[in-house]
Amino acid sequence: MKTKKPGKAGFSRKGVAKQAAQKRGEKRTEDVRARVKATMAAIEQEMASNDGIYPHRNGALSAAEVARRADIHPTSFYTDKLRTLGEEVRDWLDELKREKVVGSVKVKKSLATRIEDWKKLYEGLLQSHRDTELELQETQHQLSDAQKSIKELEQQKARLEQLAGESASKKVVPLRPKKG
Repeated sequence: MKTKKPGKAGFSRKGVAKQAAQKRGEKRTEDVRARVKATMAAIEQEMASNDGIYPHRNGALSAAEVARRADIHPTSFYTDKLRTLGEEVRDWLDELKREKVVGSVKVKKSLATRIEDWKKLYEGLLQSHRDTELELQETQHQLSDAQKSIKELEQQKARLEQLAGESASKKVVPLRPKKG
């Protein structure tokens, strides 16, 4: 379709202004779509790095939250131009609610479960630490006993060496003479 140029017949300023306004409106609509899609991707990334829980607003995620983060009014999803985008957002939210932990009540339950899991893990580590400490004490006691035994053996060795030295200076006479 050919557009009319200014100064020609059938061209009006109102028509040009209307076309320019429509183009600006289409650009704003596309900008809103891009921001909403970027917001949805950012939310998914945040949830992935937070074990599937939405980290803001106690885990409550809604179309209004998506709109707030995309810096648009929540009712924008109900306008003629953005109605399909609003449906996409609601479908996306429904899918998230099926797969992830979304909603303040579910998040609280999930957090309580996680706390219990961490508590069990902590208690297991604490018991393991206690067991290791007992093994260490037992090993230290055995080492101490071994060191005492080594000292006693060294003292006996010194006494025997002293006796051997004393007897070396004496003449040794056989008690029974050799028959020859």
